Amino acid sequence: MKIKIWGCRGSIPAPSTAEFVTNRYGGNTTCVSISVPGQVLILDAGTGLRNLGLALAEHPGLRATFFFSHVHWDHIQGFPFFLPSFDRDSVFNLYGRSHPQLPNFGGSAVANALLLQQQSLNFPVALDQMGAQMHFFNLVAGQRVELPGTAGVLAVTAGELNHPGSCFGYRIEYRRGGKARSFVFATDTEHGDKANAHLQTLARGADILLYDAQFTPEEYPSYVGWGHSTWVHGLRECAAAGVKRLLLTHHDPLRDDWALARIETDARQEGRKLGIEVDAAREGMEIEL
Repeated sequence: MKIKIWGCRGSIPAPSTAEFVTNRYGGNTTCVSISVPGQVLILDAGTGLRNLGLALAEHPGLRATFFFSHVHWDHIQGFPFFLPSFDRDSVFNLYGRSHPQLPNFGGSAVANALLLQQQSLNFPVALDQMGAQMHFFNLVAGQRVELPGTAGVLAVTAGELNHPGSCFGYRIEYRRGGKARSFVFATDTEHGDKANAHLQTLARGADILLYDAQFTPEEYPSYVGWGHSTWVHGLRECAAAGVKRLLLTHHDPLRDDWALARIETDARQEGRKLGIEVDAAREGMEIEL
């Protein structure tokens, strides 16, 4: 299972400038790809999706499966610039939760959000003009989707996180030859006083937890209710779930490389005490499991 980070910034892109350098950790919003023989999986469609699309466009007729944590703008804004979606030979299955309680949002919230984002007032190309075949599916918390590959099975399980408007985390598990490796995607989640029971179910014994750490412990009291967490609580979730590697993500757009490096250093020092390896997610980071 090959995991690649295409975007790990939160809220809004943070491009690098001479005065505000973001080259090391990247400025694109959330997008992660997971590939195994016979399957391509894409988690969220932030601005990092554009560069993923440029890489995938070298192979026409893409078959890929998207899983959306939620449809806040920073997690969908890359979709209109995803080049394979303009290829009529491409086929996408897109998974996310439904929002039947919202007026005019029956069916897929993902489909509705992408349609609205590409209305003529916002973008010159409508979703149904992009060319690729798109099939939308609704998920409920606890649901498991199995995606057979050519050498093993990739299974994705959804779990509820704590974020305004709702959000899913995902456990992605790849079974091949009797062995299983697992990666947990938990961006846009706010901690409570105790470990999140839903997240613990997803993360139990996983190889890696990618966790929302937008705020520092000192900042967090000013942002209670915003739906984001800290590296301290990421370590607590890992320790409770028996996870030995933590990746920090959803970096605040106000933080440059130097500020993120300081957070990474602090988190690594505390992680060593718990036997947990810690890194801040970086755009372009590749991990083989």
